[in-house]
Formats: sequence, structure tokens, C-alpha cells
Amino acid sequence: MNRIIADHCSTWLFCPTHTAVDNLRREGFSTDTAHVPTANAPHVVACGDVMYDNSLFFAELAEHRSTLLDDLALKGRPYALITVHRDHNTDDPMRLRSLVQSFLELHNSRGIALVWPVHPRARKQLEAALPADELRALQHTAGIHLLPPVGFLDMIALERHAALVLTDSGGVQKEAYFFGRPCVILRPTTEWVELVAGGQAVLADTDPQRILASANHYLDQGIPSGEPLFGDGHAAEAICEHLLRHQ
Repeated sequence: MNRIIADHCSTWLFCPTHTAVDNLRREGFSTDTAHVPTANAPHVVACGDVMYDNSLFFAELAEHRSTLLDDLALKGRPYALITVHRDHNTDDPMRLRSLVQSFLELHNSRGIALVWPVHPRARKQLEAALPADELRALQHTAGIHLLPPVGFLDMIALERHAALVLTDSGGVQKEAYFFGRPCVILRPTTEWVELVAGGQAVLADTDPQRILASANHYLDQGIPSGEPLFGDGHAAEAICEHLLRHQ
């Protein structure tokens, strides 16, 4: 609701995707840009996503500054990156346990390493919700790396080199796509419907069968190609050009 209100108060609406433009059009916004933009007649511009610009820039820094993959002895080796932080997953014991069982089965069946920077709330709930044997397996199985929260450059490095990403984060979904990594979404819905429509991500929620089937499919088949969804990595320049044109 706050985003909709902000849209209707704005003079410029810079859209990260063409789906966003279509959403505004359905709300009654005109996409005509022949006039001078005002709050009553804003310009709607498909410019790409500044988050993509950001990810490309920091990915290069991460290559030189992050040592995490070397520290974990995972450089050049396949691994799945996991993030879980949303309260409807962490605070529901049944959902959290279902996720953990899926992760353990993925590791056991594929032999793939798991890297999980654990959100503080998730760590607390894991200790409270899991049976002792499952918690012990999660904490002490070789090849499963439960990490404290990592910094941005380390996270970018993990995303960029993962064979697979499993997440309930909206931002991580996009970053996985930016780096050409397939994503299993641990939620029933996503704001980034383009990723699901293009096959670069799958909605699995906490269903173990769907999580494992999707993970195995991506590990065997990789991520499908498609038209760029979030621009060309130069959204910031495009925004500046539009603003300067009407200063």
C-alpha cells in the first residue's frame, strides 16, 4: 500500500522491469512521455534496476576482497546457498523443520555442500524447534556450513559462485538471477513474478518434495536463458539522463 501511495504522489516512476510498467498501466497511469512530468501526469520510464548496477559493481570488488570461499575450501566446488529469515518460516516450527529436512535430504542425496548464513532469529528458532538428532545433523555434518551473518561482499561472492540458491529473501532472488544462478523460492508467492515465468526461479514454499524436485532439476539442467529482465546494468545513467533532460 505504501508503494502504491508513493507512486501516485510521484513525478517520476522509474521501473525496473516491463512488468512494473504494465502494473502501473493497469492502475491507470499513462506511459506517454511527450509532456513535461508533473505529480498529476508523471513519466513512467522502463530504465532497468539500479540493484543490478549495484550487484555488478560490488561483484568485482568481492572477487578481490572476499576470502570466504577460500576459508570454507569451496572455491571451484559446487554448493547450494541457503537464506531463511522471514518470520512465517522461522517462527513456525513445522515450516522450519520442513525446510531443514529438505536441506538435509538435498545434502545427503546429492552430496552437495550447503552454505547457510543463519539469521539470528532463525538460529534461535532452530535450537528451539528441531529434534535433537536433526539439530545435531545440521550442526555437525561435514559439508554443511552454518555461518554467522556475513557481510555484503561475502554474500555477493556466495551468490555469484553458488550452483543453486534456496531463499525466502526477495533481494536474494534477484541477485541470484543477476549472477545466472537458479533459485528455489521458499515462499508461496514472490514479488518477482518474471523470474518464475521465465523458469529462472521456482516457487516451492516449504514443500520438501517440490524443493528437492526443483533443486535436482536445476542441478541437472542449469538455469534457462532468456531476455534480460532487469536492464543492462546502466539504470542509474538512464535515470540521470531522463532527469537532466527535464531539469
